Amino acid sequence: MKLVLITGFLGAGKTTLLQNLLKEYAGTKMGVLMNEFGEVSIDGKLISTQDFDLIELTNGSIFCACLKENFIKGLAEFLNYDLETVFIESSGVADPSNMQTILETTTKIAQKSYDYRGSICIADGLYFLDQLDLIPALERQVFYANAVIVNKSDLQEPDVLKEIEAKITAINPAAEIFRTSFCEVPVRALVETMGGAKQIADKETGNTWESRLKTSVLRTTATLNMQQLRLFLDEIKSSAHRIKGFVQTDQGNFEISCVNNFAVMNSWNESVSETEIVIISSVGIRIISEFHRLWEKYFAGISCEIR
Repeated sequence: MKLVLITGFLGAGKTTLLQNLLKEYAGTKMGVLMNEFGEVSIDGKLISTQDFDLIELTNGSIFCACLKENFIKGLAEFLNYDLETVFIESSGVADPSNMQTILETTTKIAQKSYDYRGSICIADGLYFLDQLDLIPALERQVFYANAVIVNKSDLQEPDVLKEIEAKITAINPAAEIFRTSFCEVPVRALVETMGGAKQIADKETGNTWESRLKTSVLRTTATLNMQQLRLFLDEIKSSAHRIKGFVQTDQGNFEISCVNNFAVMNSWNESVSETEIVIISSVGIRIISEFHRLWEKYFAGISCEIR
């Protein structure tokens, strides 16, 4: 059973690649082990379908000590299925340095083993250069990758893209690099030609409880004013690496997705029982006070929960 890891920092485009992957692998026996950094699953709703097996893990990184045990159990469980390929969509802060140890432990538990083909890393064409020095896990994601997809290339200047590619090559000279928009690459062909994982000594992962990013979840049953919501998001996004969720507004239901200063709101035709927004902070615990200040500014008198 083939195993492929998909990495990339928050908002780079992992779920978009996975959606493309599901289309290309339609009709085949495949599984998806999906991990989100936070207690609420947003991406699982975006790719929900009856055509593949999905195990979701939340509230941590799959390569973090806080969730490693559950991740290994999930990998071992998939080995009992009749599948051709399993894809792991890791959280944006995953450090895959100890993947070999994880696979060895999985084999001991399941008494079966994967044909681990390696990893595909997605680099955010807009923010990669800013993120690289701030997020240690990002360099390791690139280092262990067989291929790196520079996504959102259509939104970036050619000279900056060349600089991004030079950084990637300096970290991992062997990685194949693709410039893309919406992760549009011949991903199945790419997976089929991947030469396997890099044979290097395992390192201790940099993901620990202490290094975890602060994640908060906002919930409210109120129907929010769309104009006020846009203003709220416009201010709070400067304090967040990533914002995503589903909202009820006076103009209908929407899926929201913010990466740094880049934000989109897409109409969501399915039912939304309550507004749920996941905010992954770039300012630590201070995000809580920022949230309360801005909520009072734009939604005074409307009750909500954040934790």
